[in-house]
Amino acid sequence: MKLRLRPGSVARAVDLLTACVRECAAYVATGPEDRKLVAAVGALVVEHAAHEPSADRAFDALLTVGRRALDAGEVRLARRVADSAVALRSRSGAAWRLRARALEADGRDREAADAHERSRALTGEADPELVTRGARTIGVGDLRGQLAGRRVCVVANGEGLAGSALGGVIDGYDVVVRVDSFQTDAPSTGERVDLHAVSCRSGGPGWRRQARTRLVFGEEPAQWREAIRRRLVPGAQDFLGDWTLSRPVRDPALINESRWAAEASTGFVMARLLDHLDVSARIDLVGFTLPGQLRAEERQWLLAHARATDGPRVSLR
Repeated sequence: MKLRLRPGSVARAVDLLTACVRECAAYVATGPEDRKLVAAVGALVVEHAAHEPSADRAFDALLTVGRRALDAGEVRLARRVADSAVALRSRSGAAWRLRARALEADGRDREAADAHERSRALTGEADPELVTRGARTIGVGDLRGQLAGRRVCVVANGEGLAGSALGGVIDGYDVVVRVDSFQTDAPSTGERVDLHAVSCRSGGPGWRRQARTRLVFGEEPAQWREAIRRRLVPGAQDFLGDWTLSRPVRDPALINESRWAAEASTGFVMARLLDHLDVSARIDLVGFTLPGQLRAEERQWLLAHARATDGPRVSLR
């Protein structure tokens, strides 16, 4: 729906609502099985045709139709209703929330994330999935500030570092990054956790470990929010990366490299993000050349971009 209202254009609003009501009624005429959706459309038609119609009640009825359409899996109808609602009242947080849900259902993740942000801005609501856990959300600029001029070390998981005696060296970096469900051992891997990078698909104890900053990676907004809602531990992090940091490798606003796997390994995503930001005085990866840490094409990229290698340690800067 591409129509937009001029301020104060009441006639245009009536025309737009009428067109949407007719489309909803036409849908009902096809004989859908979902009774709640049919009832919601009926209520919208009645409200729109009332002798003394109420614009507010008609708008609320329109939003209800959109929600029922989503519940019934009627994504196309939900999109039509949501677009009409936003066109009718572009300052309505509820309309933008409905549009975000409809876009998510239609697989348009980036547009959905933008619509969610617009909804929260209009309603004055912070994202409850992030703020209620006591973390301050950060974007790309804030992350750059945390890393600028600092020596960063990303540490792999697994038993390959056992007995390496690198613990003291690792803990000596300015920023130590752990990935997914990590374990620490003071002599071999060190114990510091300044930044925890974790896939939204990863479970395990890593989420419970204290970290100054936590970045959650995931391609789908719904999965990303669900991971934060279910797995983020209150008080376990001071800063939490927002949606703009959730898929840096394939995100057109950041690295924009679609050739990599949709679910790239967390260690590679972190390495690629650090390389792209290019603000750290040193970027070292420890243990990622060991078997099972990276996909073959990811390992190839890492070795091709290495400035130096020293046993299990690879330096990008």
